[in-house]
Amino acid sequence: LLIIQSQWRKVKARKRKGSESKAESKHHRRARKNMAKQIGIERAGGEDRLITHYTHHHRRCRSLISRAVLVVLCFALAANQYQSGSGTVVVAAAAAASTTTPPVQVTRWLGKLSRYVQFRGGKTPLTCQGIMEQDGPPSESTLITWEKQYSPSAWSVRFPTPAEVIDYHVKFVKSESDKNREQLETLLDVPYGSGDRDKVDIYGENLPPDAPLFVYVHGGYWQMLEKETSAYPAKPLVDRGVRVMIVGYELCPEVTLEELVRQMKAAGEFVLNYATENGVRHISIAGHSAGAHLIASMLDRPFMDAVGEELALLKDVYLISGVYNVQELRYTKSVNKDNLLGINDANAKSLSPLYASYEHLRPIVEQQQGGALRFHVYVAEHDSDVFREMAVKMSELLRSYGMRCDLSVLPGLDHFDIVEKLASADYTITAAILAGVAATGEKS
Repeated sequence: LLIIQSQWRKVKARKRKGSESKAESKHHRRARKNMAKQIGIERAGGEDRLITHYTHHHRRCRSLISRAVLVVLCFALAANQYQSGSGTVVVAAAAAASTTTPPVQVTRWLGKLSRYVQFRGGKTPLTCQGIMEQDGPPSESTLITWEKQYSPSAWSVRFPTPAEVIDYHVKFVKSESDKNREQLETLLDVPYGSGDRDKVDIYGENLPPDAPLFVYVHGGYWQMLEKETSAYPAKPLVDRGVRVMIVGYELCPEVTLEELVRQMKAAGEFVLNYATENGVRHISIAGHSAGAHLIASMLDRPFMDAVGEELALLKDVYLISGVYNVQELRYTKSVNKDNLLGINDANAKSLSPLYASYEHLRPIVEQQQGGALRFHVYVAEHDSDVFREMAVKMSELLRSYGMRCDLSVLPGLDHFDIVEKLASADYTITAAILAGVAATGEKS
């Protein structure tokens, strides 16, 4: 980029002098193209990453045209990297002098352009490496960025305001859940723990006892929603022979996030015991947002030791627009006002699945072969950059431990309708759930 900048200044100088001929102009255009090819892909941290340094040497490159050239070059190289099948693209922005365009502005430009970068049939972000990994309290400007990144409703394009997005979502899930309770055979409020909300609702009680079982854990940033309004995925699955279990759990601040993870392990043990007692041979489990976090946190070594061989009944895990890194949430007032989640320096990483080890699951995958545990990570095109980055990193982490894991970025969807559409039989994720059941030879 420094070479390109230098050549750009020379071109402008020649134009000012009026001495540049057409031949010279053509020569410098060719030179710029050749130098663009010289910007390489650097190996870093075990991944292919496009490294772009934004330093004080850019203080002379302040014109709108020069900035546009730099951004377009970054975007073109990133797109080329994805076409060649490389890994996550990371833009590392170094400290810049006050007279230059701030790195955060460059990140915003790249964030807007990132919606057009293809990744496995969907889209994935160009992100700033410092956003998710910064240690210690953030600066005021960083905190503003985090507040928006962790506000999913701010990224939806379906409604004019975030409030309308949330209002529609709450009304939709409640309406669909109410209809399912009226139309389907149910067994409600089955306790798995001692808390008032530590219960499950079962849909499809008229199905054979050994019918495949689908378990759903709702989102709501661990402090909103409940199982009564989270039964919207039930009907398309029950109609095709899959029993559905909706898990309820206590909400913060009545309990801490650490306690919620313990509750989810108790729920997981209940599900596996239920399946064993009824002869169920296929369990699939899905979680949305905070629910995806709880599922990913549940599957640790102590949980595996507690359930033993019953864990082999779990065949498919669907993580939908999940929160896999909670370190920044301790500073965000919109999500964690007065630290209602109970996140601190001591437990922030242990509560973040992105820092977990899944090595203990490797033998299950190796022993079961074709019927082994499969992970499916989903994220929406109109999720925030951080949510899409977390999805990419989570899928990479799972693969690093030998897990079978696919990543799908669903085009045109946001953080909310990515699960609202579970009420539809022809939806991508619904079809994947049914295909997963069929893949293990179960009736559906």
